[in-house]
Amino acid sequence: MAGGALAFPGTAMAQEIALYKIVDLSLITEALDGFKAAVLAAKPDATFKEYDAQGQANLFPTIARQIVRDAPDLVAVIGTPVVLATVQQVQHAGSDLPVIFIAMGDPVGAGIAESLDAPGGTATGTTDWVPPEATLATLRAALPELEKIGTIWDPANQNGKVFHDELAGAVESAGLDLVDVSIGSPGEVFMASQSLSGRADVIVIGPDSAIIQGLPAVGSAALKSKTPLIITAGDLETPGVLMSLGVKYSELGSLAGDMAVAVLDGTAPGTIPIIGPKGVTVSINGETKTALGLEITDDFSGVNQ
Repeated sequence: MAGGALAFPGTAMAQEIALYKIVDLSLITEALDGFKAAVLAAKPDATFKEYDAQGQANLFPTIARQIVRDAPDLVAVIGTPVVLATVQQVQHAGSDLPVIFIAMGDPVGAGIAESLDAPGGTATGTTDWVPPEATLATLRAALPELEKIGTIWDPANQNGKVFHDELAGAVESAGLDLVDVSIGSPGEVFMASQSLSGRADVIVIGPDSAIIQGLPAVGSAALKSKTPLIITAGDLETPGVLMSLGVKYSELGSLAGDMAVAVLDGTAPGTIPIIGPKGVTVSINGETKTALGLEITDDFSGVNQ
């Protein structure tokens, strides 16, 4: 567990916020920076204590339990498995600790919220969900000759599982073939990527932290096999990534920060609607496009940008 405090001059009554992240990734840092900036704009005396699970599943409930014991005024969490662990520990302790999740894929499906409009309970936040149907429509607009859609997913990750299942349905409805490879740990990402070589026309990576953590390995294998690699989260500049279809994580963090301020001011989190991205951003990595010899533009038709 890694901890760090960020404090500003204020009174002894300054409100303390716990920041709990599943792993150290650039998009997570971007989201948390947006969150902190929004909170500090309204509450300059707020303090933050950071907790990092470092991607280790055995630490998820342990750190969550420690946060509940530390009794901050609010906890902001990013990463579906650690959101689940935190809410479970809050409920187990009979605590009323407010939980603000940032960029969670499917809070309703994960059982964290009763609905997007009225979450209920002590948790609310933002979602980074990009419907697989939109992802597939984008791919077909950019690369119309696609027939076999490859993907790597972790069945233990709620976001990854939901994305996989909906992608499978969309692919079937479109009359295409899905070539999927599941993993049991981040260490299996590279072998899974290699196993798709020659079997898929494109590789699609959903909002799965384990796969995103191993994105350089996926990109390397995709580039070697000259297979277009599409991501819905992660770093577009990773060698081998062709296209990113995702959201601005700083924006989702900022929106979550505004929610945190409302909760700290007395609003019940369960009454605050869960907010999604204002739009989908489509970006293309020019170096990868050149390396693959593809003829696609940055503004193909039919894409929600």
